Amino acid sequence: MSGGTFNNSGYIFYQVDQFADELELEILNNSRKDEYGFSRNFDEKTLDDLRNRIPEIRRLAKIMKEIDWLYSGDTGPDDYLKRVGDIEKNK
Repeated sequence: MSGGTFNNSGYIFYQVDQFADELELEILNNSRKDEYGFSRNFDEKTLDDLRNRIPEIRRLAKIMKEIDWLYSGDTGPDDYLKRVGDIEKNK
């Protein structure tokens, strides 16, 4: 088997990780104006909070992947528990 039990919308864990990538870009471009002259201009407190969420989002994507692989039969319960434990240790 090759993963994908929770795959109705593609590999959803990948989309969560991609969300983190896009959030990083949005933070970098916080004060940059778009083609309509609009920019977010969030304050530094808000940006700091968003930056701090990125590792949480990436960690969740990794755990989602392990759950998907467990349910698809790519890994067993022991491997799942070890891998999720390793992810949690490396917060």
